Amino acid sequence: MRLRWRPLAFAVVTAIVVDVTVGWIQTLVARGVHPRPGEIRSVSDFVLATAFAAALYLWLSLRDTRAALGMAERTQLVLDTQLSLAAAVQRRLLPSPPAATDTPDIRWATRLRPAWKIGGDFYDFIPLADGTTLALVGDVSGKGIPAALLQTSAHALFRTYAGRTSNPAELLSLVSREVYAEDGGALYLTCIAIRVDARHGVITYVNAGHPPGLLIGLTGVRLLDKGGVPVGLFADAVYQPETLHLDPGDVGLLVTDGITEALEDDDRLRPADRLSELVLSLEPPLSADRISDAIMALAARASGPRGVTDWQDDKTVVVFDVEPERASAALPISA
Repeated sequence: MRLRWRPLAFAVVTAIVVDVTVGWIQTLVARGVHPRPGEIRSVSDFVLATAFAAALYLWLSLRDTRAALGMAERTQLVLDTQLSLAAAVQRRLLPSPPAATDTPDIRWATRLRPAWKIGGDFYDFIPLADGTTLALVGDVSGKGIPAALLQTSAHALFRTYAGRTSNPAELLSLVSREVYAEDGGALYLTCIAIRVDARHGVITYVNAGHPPGLLIGLTGVRLLDKGGVPVGLFADAVYQPETLHLDPGDVGLLVTDGITEALEDDDRLRPADRLSELVLSLEPPLSADRISDAIMALAARASGPRGVTDWQDDKTVVVFDVEPERASAALPISA
């Protein structure tokens, strides 16, 4: 009922405004021009016609503006719905951490906080045919819908080619070739791929242009920075893997640049040093979940890259820790 009275109310208000305006203009004209008695009516007609023309113009302009706003609101609603659906799809693609039966004596934790509804960060855990587990952490170049499409495509490519090879270096080469064939290097992704062989107590990793991972333990802090260029940047990318032994109590950290860039506000320490310092400062007993929460809290408190205002980026953390009582098996290592 309220909507039915709006046109009448608008007409009444317009009539009042026009009447007041006409009277005011007539008074000004009469005082300034001093028209003869026969000219007052002509002046009044002119003023009235001008006032109604102005009112009609404003009404038409208001109607068009309201129609444009309505269309914009409907378009925004459709876009928001589509982005929400895309975000839901991205969340469904994120797997749960490996179960204890998949990686014995190794515990996992994951955290991902997108800066917007849809993001470019991702992680994945893929069981391989040789009984090992491949852990992936990646970050797609760009933002928005294009990044989300590449992320979904890369997720499918990694899982498809992981069925053909358990070698992380060969896997990244295959995926890089496919991504480059699709986008010609315009879109690419950085990532770190780690094959975790819990039975033999070793990891084999490849870093494709990604922030270095960390392996922290009694032997010190080891950077996981060997590998090659981002995936999809070149047609024939070749990657160099590295194999490391795991010791009881070791902690592995894999993060995206949303974490490392957030920690660039400190002039004293590099982001990798701040992360390792944080882990070493935590009171035992340590767990992958505690470490993940501590890293996300540290990044949330940090102000981001120096000199950059309103900085935001997706933040992802994947942590694994080796049970302290674990005994490394003296078995041969397969690269």
